[in-house]
Amino acid sequence: MKNAESVADAPAGKRLHPVSMLYFLFRSGKELSGLLPLIPAVIWGADKLLGRSIERGGLTAFVVAAAAMLLVSVAWIRWLRFRYRVEHGVLYIEQGLWVRRKMWIAQDRIQSLDTTVAVYDRLFGLVRLEVETAGGDENAVLSSIAAAEAARIQAALGLGGGAASEDPEETPVERLLPGQGVRSMRFSLRRTLLLSVASGKFLLIWTVVVGGGVKLWDEWLRKTEIWDAMSGPLFAAGLPLAVGAFAAATWALAVAATFLLTYGFRLEAEGDTLTIERGVLEKKRRVIASRRIQAVRVTEHALLLPFGMASVRIVIAGGTDDEDKTVDVFPLLRVSELPALFETFLTDYRWPGSWKPVGKKAYHSYALFPALLASLAAAAAIVWLPTDWRWGALLLPPAVWAFGFMEFRRAAWSREGGLLALRSGAFSKKTVLIPRPRVQWHRRSQTPMQEGKRLATLKVAVATGKSGTAFSLRHADADDVRALSDWLSRKE
Repeated sequence: MKNAESVADAPAGKRLHPVSMLYFLFRSGKELSGLLPLIPAVIWGADKLLGRSIERGGLTAFVVAAAAMLLVSVAWIRWLRFRYRVEHGVLYIEQGLWVRRKMWIAQDRIQSLDTTVAVYDRLFGLVRLEVETAGGDENAVLSSIAAAEAARIQAALGLGGGAASEDPEETPVERLLPGQGVRSMRFSLRRTLLLSVASGKFLLIWTVVVGGGVKLWDEWLRKTEIWDAMSGPLFAAGLPLAVGAFAAATWALAVAATFLLTYGFRLEAEGDTLTIERGVLEKKRRVIASRRIQAVRVTEHALLLPFGMASVRIVIAGGTDDEDKTVDVFPLLRVSELPALFETFLTDYRWPGSWKPVGKKAYHSYALFPALLASLAAAAAIVWLPTDWRWGALLLPPAVWAFGFMEFRRAAWSREGGLLALRSGAFSKKTVLIPRPRVQWHRRSQTPMQEGKRLATLKVAVATGKSGTAFSLRHADADDVRALSDWLSRKE
């Protein structure tokens, strides 16, 4: 690459701010954390190694101090040997502790630029800039650089995105209308509070804490005097109150965490880039090239579905794990506002004007057959389980039927222009919008049961994660699936 060669032949480049040694210190500690078990081994084996008794407290302090000095030395060397430079649309980075590594990231391979302002960076007016590539395996982090320097790098790489405006006249989502040409949109305080209150993080925190508590109870609590105290009548009377207080505390924690992460959410569009900004304690700003967007996912969550609210996320190329790479474009808005959002910010996408359901023939595959299988499982549980809890298995068939029936009612597809839309979900309604050029592969399948009812399943995948992310249209009319497959196979 000519540009890369010219960058490599230029002077070494710039160093990061000395505050970035905190980042390298944390990184070194994470990499060397596997050596922590050696510390007690050194302390325990010192007596035998030296042939005399050594005071353990002093030795422990010495070993810990030596490890701390090692971490600080490694962080300092890494900061000293880290250089970067941007020329001719190429970011050049030279780094390494024992082995010098040189990296060239061309402008056309950059997927997004993420800017984060940590608490300690804010004290010095610095930011952290992370450059994510389309491959996702070699991302570059420029920790603790000046905000003006980060803006210069973004502009040099063609992803300037513009600084987030603080104009109070900026149009909020409640006033966004199609055709206004609005290129900036903010998340109102009212919707931030609504999203925080309805956040699913509460359930996650509750599950983790309660799961850990049950494990602790089973392995340790039963062997202590606390267990006897908990078995008394006073504790039994206060148990519901304690559970309620704990649930309220975890819910408040989840609300606060979501609010701090979401407050100040702002979406901007400029040219071929989208800029997303959010956060209070740690402000994060991400600039994404529109060409990297592979699909758009719209989710109408179960709690907010009756109110006509949804969240919008984009699926972007790259990613180092097997999970798809998704980014919030707007955490919460009304479904009626989706056409304006697409027209303003996601011009390659549009909200479908009509849907085609999978059809009545699919009812058996979605609801009836799974319910029959659940009935057989429930019957086996009633016969073989020894306790009275076996009668709870009677709830399984109607629950499976209800879940499948909701999936059946939601399953639909739409094809308008060059855009494929698939809808699915049971408790929540999930919609994915995929432009035909973004489809990496598609597959049409038909089981013997589907063949008898002239049904089929279509599976399409986009480029994200290690192996791509696939979306399915299950148990649809076989002729419709064949027509969609032929449409996706066209070369024009």
